[in-house]
Amino acid sequence: MIDPDPKPDGDDAPDEPAEDELPGAPGVARAIGRSVSEQHLRTVLESLVFVSDHPITVAELAKITRAEARDVRRLLNELKAEYVPRGIHLDEVAGAWLFRSSPGNAPFVRELLQAKPVRLSRAQVETLAIVAYRQPITRPEVDEVRGVDTGSALKILLERDLVRTIGRREEPGRPLLYGTTRFFLEFFGLRSLRDLPMLREYTELSEESQASLTAKLSEVGLQADAASPPPPEAPPPPPSEEGAPPPALPDEPTQ
Repeated sequence: MIDPDPKPDGDDAPDEPAEDELPGAPGVARAIGRSVSEQHLRTVLESLVFVSDHPITVAELAKITRAEARDVRRLLNELKAEYVPRGIHLDEVAGAWLFRSSPGNAPFVRELLQAKPVRLSRAQVETLAIVAYRQPITRPEVDEVRGVDTGSALKILLERDLVRTIGRREEPGRPLLYGTTRFFLEFFGLRSLRDLPMLREYTELSEESQASLTAKLSEVGLQADAASPPPPEAPPPPPSEEGAPPPALPDEPTQ
């Protein structure tokens, strides 16, 4: 009688690496072998982003799964599209990926968490816009653009980690230079400063479109004082020259 599933033995048996022969670093290869199907990789990426305690980059995911970075990014974008109609979104923010609740459900989530929306005064919003579009910038330069003292507004923005000091300008007095933070990108859902809208893009919108954009942006929680007319909330229109490109994200602050 013939064995339906003969098992080779002796010299003809294939050599299978023992577990201790696999690379010591954690990853898919150690868990299931040296390769993983594309469908399985999708589920692995989904799990890793979900359990990560911080926004995770494509490079980190590629290292853990031992996959090509371009394949990781492609699959993440496919997953992102699948999550669009759901209550949970997969987003790329500040160059990393994370799961977040849908902005449309923010009022219900806020009620559950008993979290109050972040409120900034109109002066603080204007100051933040100036810093975002003209960084690195000194306080006297911000004062000059606004036409009033911005010391108190900058203090609040620093406390809320939306603005940071990034060094000093090499001129008499060596004034501090200010720029936006990574939290600024995360808060407004931006991948980088290049995603900031141009002045032309905003002014060319119809009144109906501007109202729709303002309502949508309000869902991130940034609101102006009730005493002032609410400006576009995230991010505000640039105060710089029309069409001027936003600067690159500054390096870590210089102590």
